[in-house]
Amino acid sequence: MHKIEGKTLLSPSDLIGLLACEHLTQLELAVTRGELVRPVLEDAELDLLARKGHAHELEHLERLRTERRHVVAIADHPETLDGLRAAEEETLAAMRAGADVIYQAAFFDGTWRGRADYLLRVETASNLGVWSYEVADAKLARSVKVNALLQMCDYSLHVARLQGLTPESMHVILGDRTQESHRVAEYDAYHRAARARLEERVLGAPVATYPEPVDHCRVCRWRERCGAQWRADDHLSLVAGMRRDHARRLVDAGISTVARLAEAAEEPVADVGDAPWERLRQQARLQLEERTTGRQTFDVVLCEEPGLGLAALPPPSAGDLFFDMEGDPFVVDGGLEYLFGIIEVVDGAPRFHAFWGHDATEEKAAFEALVDLIIDRLTRDPDLHVYHYANYEVAALKKLMGRHATREEEVDRLLRGGAFVDLYRVVRQGVRVSKESYGLKSLEAYYMPKREETIADAAGSIVAYERWLEIRDPALLDDIGEYNQRDCESTRLLRSWLEDRRHELAARTGVPVPRPEPREGEAPQKVAQAAEETRELVEALSAGVGEDAASRTADEQARWLLAQLLEWHRREEKSGWWAYYERCDHMTDQDLVEDSESIGDITHLKMLRTEDKSVVHQYAFNPLQEHKFDVGDEPHDPRTKAVCGEIVALDNDQGIVELRRGPRVSERGHPTSLIPGTPYNTRPMRDALRRLATWAIANGPDAPGEYRAVRDLLLRRPPRLRGGVDGGSLVAPGEDPVLAARRLVMALDDTCLAVQGPPGCGKTYTGAQMIVELVRRGCRVGVCATTHRAIGNLLEEMCKVAAERGVSVRAIQKCEAEEGCEAPGIRRAGHASEVEEALQAGEVDVVAGTSWLLADQRFDGRLDVIIIDEAGQMSLANACAVGTAGRNLVLLGDPQQLAQPSQGIHPKGAERSALEHVLAGHDTIPADRGMFLPTTRRMHPEVCAFVSAAFYEDRLTALAECARQRVNGADGGLSGSGTRLAQVEHRGNRTWSPEEVAAVAGLVEQLHTATWTDADGVEHPLGLSDVLVVAPYNAQVKRLRERLPDGARVGTVDKFQGQEGAVTIYAMATSSAEDIPRNLEFLFSRNRLNVAVSRARALVIVVCSPELLRVRCRTPEQLRLVNALCRFAEMATPIGTAGELVASAPPALR
Repeated sequence: MHKIEGKTLLSPSDLIGLLACEHLTQLELAVTRGELVRPVLEDAELDLLARKGHAHELEHLERLRTERRHVVAIADHPETLDGLRAAEEETLAAMRAGADVIYQAAFFDGTWRGRADYLLRVETASNLGVWSYEVADAKLARSVKVNALLQMCDYSLHVARLQGLTPESMHVILGDRTQESHRVAEYDAYHRAARARLEERVLGAPVATYPEPVDHCRVCRWRERCGAQWRADDHLSLVAGMRRDHARRLVDAGISTVARLAEAAEEPVADVGDAPWERLRQQARLQLEERTTGRQTFDVVLCEEPGLGLAALPPPSAGDLFFDMEGDPFVVDGGLEYLFGIIEVVDGAPRFHAFWGHDATEEKAAFEALVDLIIDRLTRDPDLHVYHYANYEVAALKKLMGRHATREEEVDRLLRGGAFVDLYRVVRQGVRVSKESYGLKSLEAYYMPKREETIADAAGSIVAYERWLEIRDPALLDDIGEYNQRDCESTRLLRSWLEDRRHELAARTGVPVPRPEPREGEAPQKVAQAAEETRELVEALSAGVGEDAASRTADEQARWLLAQLLEWHRREEKSGWWAYYERCDHMTDQDLVEDSESIGDITHLKMLRTEDKSVVHQYAFNPLQEHKFDVGDEPHDPRTKAVCGEIVALDNDQGIVELRRGPRVSERGHPTSLIPGTPYNTRPMRDALRRLATWAIANGPDAPGEYRAVRDLLLRRPPRLRGGVDGGSLVAPGEDPVLAARRLVMALDDTCLAVQGPPGCGKTYTGAQMIVELVRRGCRVGVCATTHRAIGNLLEEMCKVAAERGVSVRAIQKCEAEEGCEAPGIRRAGHASEVEEALQAGEVDVVAGTSWLLADQRFDGRLDVIIIDEAGQMSLANACAVGTAGRNLVLLGDPQQLAQPSQGIHPKGAERSALEHVLAGHDTIPADRGMFLPTTRRMHPEVCAFVSAAFYEDRLTALAECARQRVNGADGGLSGSGTRLAQVEHRGNRTWSPEEVAAVAGLVEQLHTATWTDADGVEHPLGLSDVLVVAPYNAQVKRLRERLPDGARVGTVDKFQGQEGAVTIYAMATSSAEDIPRNLEFLFSRNRLNVAVSRARALVIVVCSPELLRVRCRTPEQLRLVNALCRFAEMATPIGTAGELVASAPPALR
């Protein structure tokens, strides 16, 4: 931000600063006004970085010149307004002349300025002529950063202004000389929103901001100034463990400082929770005591739950190891773990080992070396443990064993045997300290001298490493290595300090503190034998296949991918087992309240009734917590590690769950928390994949013969059709999609066909038509999906189509009686043997079931065509297993809607769903690879326009009749059709927002007296059943149900998939990036936004905090996710302020 001749000028760096912190922008603005002096950060490395960056630009420029391109370099001009205008005129002249490359292209629109490293000519017509330009920038980094994308978006906006055409792509030349290209449309809406916000903040009326703590504070030049203000204000953020939503509720209750919290009465504040309230109050008391007396102190806490707190410390052993890692989540796709450090004690002295990895190959080698060292030391000392601080290290090891498909059995042995000990968890559950943080560096004040290293924390390590990547100064790696070694040593000393606290606790209570029971690390014999058999197949498939995916042939890639899929189920199950034991062994009841899949801290209320030999009991829980349970589930008690009953009733709004408990279960006592059970047995799918692998090893992945449809899927081959097309579109221009689907399915020649059906496009109807056509022609058909309900929906539609076409279809579904299709004529079978007998006897044409049925060897190769519905949610591994039952395979679904749930960490490519694999990074399926159903019969064209642009590459259109759909007679901008945005200001909300709940109540009231017109032009009263209210979290759903009238349709996104309404309201709940309870990827999921918006026939309203449109993104993928919401905001009509929306609701709904 600079002033030239009295005018404030902006650049992309100012935009990046705003996204990091709005208060930062106000401080910089005060500098331009002469009110503040910018703190100086002297850094010789930054100067070196600038010099190396310029050299990298010139090096690439020379490469362009050697390619005999016509290069025009824009000269430097004076730093005056006239000079900036002249530089842009020179740039525009070069563009008009059609230069191949324009170096140092200059832009100035009167307010915004910029210099792009290069403009590259492309042969796309524009105002310039038959050519136009795209931006390219040279960066020393080895991967594309968000700041670079935003910078290039800004330059692309200038290019569009000069040539009258928005560039399609922008390009980054990385430090390793590779070039990456990105579509401008995937990021530009976010950029425009940020640009407008910066102009408003800088050029508009003055705005008062407060230095709210954000991630950027750690590296900000203004951090000392802001920190001083927090201390002067005694800000609640100074309390260790203080969440923003808790802070907000404390402020609302009149507790706005650390001192007031420390002195507060015992009565909890509403919506904070008893346990968090007591913890925060005691934490504030300890911090206030140190502040006022100058003496650091601590409390040793007796954790009443077994095996937690100080009772989690195993007996010290001479071979114990102390482990710390350094990783950068932003350096490459999926992050890079660049340093594994570990200390062992040899002859009484600590010995440090460091394993470095500067790319994926070196990361793999470093990971292997670390694991090998631990296993070697464990062989010498079976009683040793590996101590670390916080969960990062163990989570990273789990990730790496899956990503690189190596040392999996060894890491699993360590995990199964309880070798890793997280001292952060011990501290958090067993000790309270008087520090403002429970980070390792804060705790060191209790047991070691203050550090003097150059690097202060993990963020500093990442900054130093990224600088090393760019300038390759060995001193930077030395600093990182020293920092890591000191962390390992600190972990060793912390363990000793905690042992002393453990002895103190035993002396104080007079009761010995128990040690954890030893656990067996070796896998059971059956598991080990199966793993060995699979390993032999993996080695045979991988023989001769290189590590570099780019250099593999199609056959080699298919073999490699199949090898990874052989281990897919084991990786999924391992993750499930890890999560299960984490909940059982390491989480308190209060921790489980925060776990999104469990119900924590339940209270037994009463016995309700007896049913046969079972008894139904009623329990209460906090209704605001997230969980994944439903009626019919059998949760486990984490303390007994066993089933604790069957859920027979569940009221999430009231926080009531009823469990039916048999005699044996009742003997164990009442549970205090409910957690998900152990993973399912996936043996049929594993066995099917082994059969497939055995055949492929003997014959090759591309030979005629068995399983060819599945092998075509692995090879990602276009469908092979009898009398078919040669590389062109599978569907002829103007051909009816249903007739095309019927034609294609009958032409399949031992191959795989993918059919992508966006919302409202008749995917289920098309699938039913294909099944009926196959049956009419005498084929045996398998129907599969991830749930019995999805299978039932497709069978029900099949029955309707069969009746309309006069075709007799005999079908059998393997399912429980209450889960099956209720259409007449569908047989239900409880066992696979019953299905096999019916097929063998020729009694059925259609066999339906989940992957457990169709992967069974009894059905191997016995069906003509298998149709997998919801193939965008079925893993590629399961689709391949199911595909062994048939000669041909049809994948029906849409990966742009809700994705497959997955817990495992897999090698790249093996983690995808079946349809994601076919699409290979595209949003829609290429015309030569499968069918895209292009017309929605649900959404109004204005709703469809957003959905199509954001998720379907502008290939989706609405049926003409859908344009009749509209809302009539509603106030507040709700009449008509299309998209609306209601921005509601709020702060500190995580999973529910009272402000949004009140705003939604106002919207529902405004719609209550309206009517709506359907696609046939018929007008109807707009009732509650016509309005879908959608939220991402159960807590928001509960509050909405409490506020809205009885009969309102309210639910989470996944509950409404497949449903529709005249109007959809999507209330996003969370206040800002800092308040997101899970991760940014969950809240901003493109799949979730697509499903939420596409439920609407006439009108969709998104209700959200404006801060969600300003979220700081750390990776290109995050930027792409948030861009979808920003694009909605651009295309939507804004409606009233939060106050107007609330005021429109009757008092009972406010």
